[in-house]
Amino acid sequence: MIAWREWSDAAFVEAETADKPILLSIGAVWCHWCHVMDQTSYSDPEVIRTIAERYVPIRVDTDRRPDVNARYNLGGWPTTAILSPQGEPLTGATYIPPPQFRDLLGEVADAYRDRKGEISAALTERSARLHERPAPETAQFDVQTIATVRESIEALYDDEYGGFGSEPKFPMTDVLEFLVLLYARERDAHAGAMLAKTLLGMARGGMYDHVEGGFFRYSTTREWTIPHFEKMAEDHAGLLRVYARAWRLLNIVDLRETLVSALGYVRTVLRDPESGLFAGSQDADEVYYALPLEQRRKRVAPFVDRTAYSGWNAGLASGLLATARALDDDAPARDAVQALDALDARLRDVDGLLYHYRLARSEPQVTGLLADQAAFLRALLDAHEYTGEARFRERAVALAERIVERFAAGDGTLVDHAHREKLGRLDIPDRPLGENASVADSLLRLSAMTARDAYAERANAILRAFAVSYAAAGLFAAPYTSAVARALWGGAGVAIAGTARESEGLREAAARLPDPFVVCATFAPDDAAARARGLCAGENGAPLAYPCRGLACGTPVRDAAALRAAFDELA
Repeated sequence: MIAWREWSDAAFVEAETADKPILLSIGAVWCHWCHVMDQTSYSDPEVIRTIAERYVPIRVDTDRRPDVNARYNLGGWPTTAILSPQGEPLTGATYIPPPQFRDLLGEVADAYRDRKGEISAALTERSARLHERPAPETAQFDVQTIATVRESIEALYDDEYGGFGSEPKFPMTDVLEFLVLLYARERDAHAGAMLAKTLLGMARGGMYDHVEGGFFRYSTTREWTIPHFEKMAEDHAGLLRVYARAWRLLNIVDLRETLVSALGYVRTVLRDPESGLFAGSQDADEVYYALPLEQRRKRVAPFVDRTAYSGWNAGLASGLLATARALDDDAPARDAVQALDALDARLRDVDGLLYHYRLARSEPQVTGLLADQAAFLRALLDAHEYTGEARFRERAVALAERIVERFAAGDGTLVDHAHREKLGRLDIPDRPLGENASVADSLLRLSAMTARDAYAERANAILRAFAVSYAAAGLFAAPYTSAVARALWGGAGVAIAGTARESEGLREAAARLPDPFVVCATFAPDDAAARARGLCAGENGAPLAYPCRGLACGTPVRDAAALRAAFDELA
């Protein structure tokens, strides 16, 4: 058995003291080929002996340490990376069968022993180059930015089966959300067709579990027929959002039925009713998922990893709120609110940032990852728009301030972690496009909610910092162009003065306005921020809704039916 070390100072000190290379294994509980490698290569006696004698083995779960995975992944899971004692990559691959693995371990250990000086000099030079990378080139974004990414999406769109690319075929919810925005704003027929065909292809094919509900992680075939069978909370977060919004836009009954079924899976299998939080994943089991319902009931269901990941929980909260709106059902929204309150109470550190994950009845672990803060910020804004409760807007304001303070790289961008750890390549700044775009989009929403230009200015600085490099990401730049679209086409909002309970109908009307970038903020009648903007409730505290464009707000209305006309008049 291999004595795996955790990613820690102690493991790196051990490697440097013993002057041994590090064997870094990155996997996941849901990863089929990770289990295969454990059963084959890592169970081979010679492999075990060589690792014990000549390496310091470190194992990392990609879900628990996405920052480590971002710097060392070699194209999939398992990633098998051999590093210098300082954490610089020497070589590696993904799954390696026992014969090849035996040879590789011996050859690399011999090379490190015999050519240590030469290797160390080359690694030092490479590390210096990485640390000296120039700041990204800034430029002004415009509508051509949106057109460029749309062209990348259309170039990879599969006209026959939907989806993007060939096989394997992933849901790519960021791309689908971008298509939702295009269709909602422009009634772009091709965007709607790509959206509908892809969502129906996944819903009707093997990507979906038609027996117990829920989406599998991806399809191994172009036709969506044969899936990779793990089910991920992260995927369901994006898929709930997309199916909810697509159902409201396209009015295709099959989309609603899939949304209801996927919601049932999330609430019954992934949700822990005691904590209000959601599990991270359910294992793949090809044999189990091939069975009909009655036969499944006779077997033990695939293992559910009850680790609660804060970013995935926040994403699911956003998805549940979108689903509640689409289905006109408050129950998913209550689950979302409970999850957000649990994150705030149980996974927030003393600096106001979220920890990354928590095991049941254990202390939370790994604080200060940008992805978690980005998802939480978005969900807090979604919760305020749905519930009208001030606490969610106030939490969003506090979190936005902490993000700007702790993650700013000094060049307009945000780095992926708050500089808490320096092991290996973690001291090399990583500026993830998706998370930067998500924060920028949320800052634009927050600017509209609070009438503070500083948030919009910070968002635009982020977007300008990627206005040159985004194009290299192709269709993976979809989150960036969604934020750019808000910066260019957004600015419309509805400000409601009144209690959260009494203004529910006005918020529902605001959510149904045709502009997908409308931001809805609700202020109590005695709220100082509302008074400062000249927003006041009606007689006896009756709620009033003000259609707004930027800081300018029009004549308030009392009922939902009048809001659309007032909004159109202001526009």
